[in-house]
Amino acid sequence: MSHTHTLAQHLNWYNIFREWKLPLYFSKSVLNHISHFVDGMLSEGFTGTLTNIHRESLHNRDRRSLSHFLAHGKWSEKFLKQIIRNIAYKQVKWSAKQNNSPIFVIVDDTVCEKTKPSSQALFSIQGSTYHHSHLKGKQVYGHSVVETMLRAGDVVYPFATERYESYGKSKIDLACDMIKQVPVSNQKTYVLMDSWYPSASVLQTSAKQGFHVISGLKTNRIIYPQGIRQPMKEFASYISKADTDLVTIGTERYRVYRYEGKLNLLENGVVLFCWKEGEDLDPKRMKAFLSTDVSLTNGQILNYYSKRWSIETYFRAAKVHFGMDRYQVRSTKSIDRYWALPSFTSICCIYSGQGSLLDGLHQYRRQKKQHWIEYIYKQAQRGVTLAQIKTQLRAA
Repeated sequence: MSHTHTLAQHLNWYNIFREWKLPLYFSKSVLNHISHFVDGMLSEGFTGTLTNIHRESLHNRDRRSLSHFLAHGKWSEKFLKQIIRNIAYKQVKWSAKQNNSPIFVIVDDTVCEKTKPSSQALFSIQGSTYHHSHLKGKQVYGHSVVETMLRAGDVVYPFATERYESYGKSKIDLACDMIKQVPVSNQKTYVLMDSWYPSASVLQTSAKQGFHVISGLKTNRIIYPQGIRQPMKEFASYISKADTDLVTIGTERYRVYRYEGKLNLLENGVVLFCWKEGEDLDPKRMKAFLSTDVSLTNGQILNYYSKRWSIETYFRAAKVHFGMDRYQVRSTKSIDRYWALPSFTSICCIYSGQGSLLDGLHQYRRQKKQHWIEYIYKQAQRGVTLAQIKTQLRAA
């Protein structure tokens, strides 16, 4: 295959890499591998395998060079992760200033489920064990990853990704480390998380950074109405419809009771007791939300918390389109490096799609088809046979 076609397919990424100063951190050989990973992961029908990356990106070296790149290549995924953080923060901060909106730091985790190997297996995937899947509501086998994303307005970028190990740092500690990595800015910043993450250490870390926290809250948490220690679920049984306000978020309407005061987690905060409009105010159906920013209205708290959903859609997109959970590498070093590449691919995609992951993905796939059509047309003009073109495009 001609070098001209390879450049046409990857030229856009090389230009972006230079803009981001990647040549200062990585050799030409490493950048060539990274560009092939980006191109392969963005290709239509990508299944997550290195064979797929090799075929879809038209890599001119042996497929085994990709597995060697992950397992033994002389490059640092830490530098790549730092570049991801720098780009994400820069883009989100710019969007926040342009739209005069807060910055949201979204923390969550997901499980990359794998098949449990047989007891006879000689080479099982390292670091895999059983983790609780919120999606399936049960223990599943695989790897757990803690992710942090940044958002301002409609612009959402992956910021940090870390693999959770049961014998290493807890998910709470990983979340605290990621929050510390977010630079402090003049824009108001909120840490968003579900009910599994709010803890004293997360709240303290966020406060030290100057960030507020908005999170889901388990209904067995303790509050102190009128100075009386009481579980939230028990307190909720005394709430009547007349005590609530009607709040509309999107197309949904909620009955909301606002408590402001002491919790076991902090001296003063806001807790919202929420039910869908039309439902009985049953404590078992109640959803609770915490805000450390007492100046926010009920509507603002719920609206800001709804921004957390973008990390769920990102997990789905990363698994469906970028093979985040379909890797077939075995060592933890290769897995950690592999996980850095979908995050970097997402950054490239969002950047080229002007803030939208799916827009960038569809745009790239459309451009890639155009490049291939142009290549086939030019090769045909030069008298190259159809059989040769099929061989060059690995379609034979």
